[in-house]
Order: sequence, then structure tokens, then C-alpha cells
Amino acid sequence: MTFLLDLNTLNMKIYEFARILGILLDNAIEASCECNEKIINITFRNDIKNHRQLITIENTYINKEVDTEKIFEKGISEKQNHTGLGLWEVRKIIKKNNNSNLFTSKTDKFFSQQLELYEK
Repeated sequence: MTFLLDLNTLNMKIYEFARILGILLDNAIEASCECNEKIINITFRNDIKNHRQLITIENTYINKEVDTEKIFEKGISEKQNHTGLGLWEVRKIIKKNNNSNLFTSKTDKFFSQQLELYEK
């Protein structure tokens, strides 16, 4: 884990940030647990040049066919007996805050979520 961010200057309400972080970390932990190589990398940093804070969570994962757009739809879940509301709720919080974005990407090894918080 790399931590180069002062949470006292966070550009989002702390309870919304905690909710997003909790959902993303929970998903990363569950996905990496299914893998032979159980890796989760978390980075918190200030991007002073672009006036934003970046939180990146990347993890190993098995389902390389995962649709990085569809996972945000209400009711979509790859987990047994889950409601599929976590990432839908994340997207709802992101849309409500006009100074934030979430970028989802994947490589052969890592699934990645990057939360960007811009200065208000």
C-alpha cells in the first residue's frame, strides 16, 4: 500500500468516501481470494499538477470476460447470493458529486478501479 494523501483535505464527504472505499475493497478482496496469486495494490496520492486526489485499487481476478460497464448496473453481481447493489451505489455517489470520476480497467493480470477527486 502506498499512502501519499492527507485525508483531512479529502475532496469528498468522508462518509461517501468510506462507503465507496469499502465497496471497492470488499470486491477486490473477494475477487483476489479466488486467484492463485492473491494480490491487492492500493495507492492514495495527490496529483498536484492536475488538482486531484487519486485512489487506485487493483487486484488479481479470474473472470477475464467481466464487462467493466455492466458491473455498475443495479442487480448485477458475480457473487452467489448477493444483490448487486455495491457498484451501482458507487456510481450513484460518483454521479452526485460533480468533482469525482471512477475509471475501471483490466489487464490480463489486474482489475483496476481508480477514483479521482477534483478540487471543488
